[in-house]
Amino acid sequence: MSGRGGILGTLFGKKGEKNFKTLCVRPPYGTQSTLFEGRCVTCHDTPCVNACPSEIIFLDAAHTPCLDFAKGGCSFCEACAQACPKEVLNVETGTNVLPIYAKIDILACMAWHQSLCNSCLDGCDVHAIRFLGLFRPNIDVDACNGCGGCVKFCPCEAITMRAKEEA
Repeated sequence: MSGRGGILGTLFGKKGEKNFKTLCVRPPYGTQSTLFEGRCVTCHDTPCVNACPSEIIFLDAAHTPCLDFAKGGCSFCEACAQACPKEVLNVETGTNVLPIYAKIDILACMAWHQSLCNSCLDGCDVHAIRFLGLFRPNIDVDACNGCGGCVKFCPCEAITMRAKEEA
């Protein structure tokens, strides 16, 4: 194991483990949530999984696609939608808005405990993470696009994705 995530990952468990227990985030460009259960289960070649350049799409136990933010963030590149033969993901009719946001657990965050860490900034392309001084990162829920890019960069797994209804 190397880097900050190696030692802390050993102490705190597997990367991304917290997100999988509570939240399955569907890829962007979904037209209707019911289509995932109805059409994805009959798709045999997993074209959306294979098309994702970030390699963050995986199939859950029900054979429907979910996003694994421990591997990286969604770039909204449209590759998954273009590869979908069942029209579940569709650039024309679906939405690229993910109904989630990032949340920082201040008890787990190194910066909130007076350690110089701003790793989460590396994964936030929309600049939704702002520091109050040197040590207190906060996420602007309105600016967060739900891409999950910050999750991979946090060395102590203090960032999780939450449904927007919980905001």
